[in-house]
Amino acid sequence: MKLIRRPAQATPIRQFARPTTLGLVTLLWQFHAMAAVGWNVDAPMADPRAQHAGALLDDGSVAVFNGVNRLGFVATGERYSGGSWSSIGGSGIAGNVTEAVTLGTGHVLVRSDGSTNARLYDPVANTWLPAGTQSASRSLPSMTLLANGKVLVAGGSNLNTAELYDPETRTWTATGSMSVVHRAHGAVLLRDGRVLVASGFNAGGEVPVAELYDPVAGTWSLAAAPLVPRHYASLTLLADGRALLAGGFTAGGVTTHAEIYDPVANTWTATGALNFPRNGAMGSPLAHATVLSSGLVLMAGGSDIARNTQPIAELYDPATGNWSPAGSMGTARENGTANLLPNGDVLLTGGFSSNPSLTFYSAVDRYVPAVPPGPAAVTNALPLLQRAGAALILNGTGFTGGTGTSTPQLQLQRAENGAISLWAPASHTATSFTSPPLGTLPAGLYMARLIVDGVPSEGRLVRFTDPVGTPAGIPGNAQVTVSWAPPLDNGGNPPDSYTVTSNAGPGCSVAAPATSCTVTGLVNGTPYTFTVRAQHPNGLGPVSLTSAAVTPTAVAGPGPTPVPGLSPFGVALTALMAAALAVLSRRGLAKR
Repeated sequence: MKLIRRPAQATPIRQFARPTTLGLVTLLWQFHAMAAVGWNVDAPMADPRAQHAGALLDDGSVAVFNGVNRLGFVATGERYSGGSWSSIGGSGIAGNVTEAVTLGTGHVLVRSDGSTNARLYDPVANTWLPAGTQSASRSLPSMTLLANGKVLVAGGSNLNTAELYDPETRTWTATGSMSVVHRAHGAVLLRDGRVLVASGFNAGGEVPVAELYDPVAGTWSLAAAPLVPRHYASLTLLADGRALLAGGFTAGGVTTHAEIYDPVANTWTATGALNFPRNGAMGSPLAHATVLSSGLVLMAGGSDIARNTQPIAELYDPATGNWSPAGSMGTARENGTANLLPNGDVLLTGGFSSNPSLTFYSAVDRYVPAVPPGPAAVTNALPLLQRAGAALILNGTGFTGGTGTSTPQLQLQRAENGAISLWAPASHTATSFTSPPLGTLPAGLYMARLIVDGVPSEGRLVRFTDPVGTPAGIPGNAQVTVSWAPPLDNGGNPPDSYTVTSNAGPGCSVAAPATSCTVTGLVNGTPYTFTVRAQHPNGLGPVSLTSAAVTPTAVAGPGPTPVPGLSPFGVALTALMAAALAVLSRRGLAKR
């Protein structure tokens, strides 16, 4: 596979014979309810594009970035919301292939081949910001959101190096290197926080190597080798924690082979083959399949060795290990994006086909998965930022199903790698659900659903962050200076500012990184307690624990005014005489 770049025209990826919020979420749910199960045509983008990046945003909208088409590199983006697309302007970078990851701040980190500059898209302000400079220009690396909120960019071009992006400092730093060069490889975050990189290709052909990145140590170690080396394949995390590697381009051409990696046993095992050979499937990241809320895996689009695009999609069932047809896309194409929406649908955008002629598409398809019959629970809106480690509480209706006796389950699905976790209730009624404490979860954007009798509710988008530390106060005259520690773990979402609130109303605010401010206008002798809340780029964090009571106290009045020319003894004598006169005055003896 070789990437060709020309100033006037960008060439799509080709594998040659040898590789040389509430309102929006509700609108999406209503669209889902009206759409037929299977494939539906959605509103097209303004511009045709392929090899672009797609990302789910904190409000449930989807943004696409850059790409290529017949006019060359596409350096602009678009945003899908409420059934229509709007421009999000130019990113300031362009390349043959673009990757994007939504950060804990809600900003989207965007990078393209051929540029060391990265960019941040701010969906709240609808503006672009600089995101630092990478150590090297990389073609077809992997880009993975880690459990700590940093982003790992690994391999690409003829590099075995890797680097980390820190959203708090907006800087790039080198980390450990892989044992060999990987590009156009699969990468996925595993449940234990390690990153699995599988195969890809380099100057020697398909890479017969898989590697594991340990973010704590910053080092790589060899994993068991995949059964079939390949590049431009799909690598997805299954609900049970194993990883599915499917399709792609091998030494023998485009394959139907699929295999599963077990991170506990460190083994690869063959599973059911695809019905159709395909590489370059529709996905985010490119070529990667989409894990549905049911745990089934959707593989759509892609092409065979002759570059014939595949209109028929497939579903992989981890329970049986088999693939089954899942209907046909409206337009067969490859190298477009696919993003899971909060309502469970999959939005597929753009792409290209090579036969009978090279064509780029602005087409958008929506896949609506089948669900079991029965009523879906309806959950009320949730604040985006939830307390890390705590129980999650949902309210709404229909939590016990049509019979009123069913037990709901909480499903959390991480948007970045499709990871699914389930919790039985600690308590529930027909209108409320309280989970057990959720413990430590990887940083990321989660879709929170209630599953009742196998029927999922619409997803409510949440992130998890620690509150600020318990505040303490130092009393003053009609005021208290309150201080606190910043959140211990913010999931890559540092605060912009803090707000202090007292139990009686008065408070104060301060911009980060300051962690103290003074509350004025208090009543001396009255005890006050305080809480602190961080304002993050994408919303208010959880409220801190309450401080111990603090009582403002009047300070002693000023001492006597010094008289010029008096010695220290004279000053002291003057003060003593003034005090004596004050006593006599109170007793009425100073009057003549």
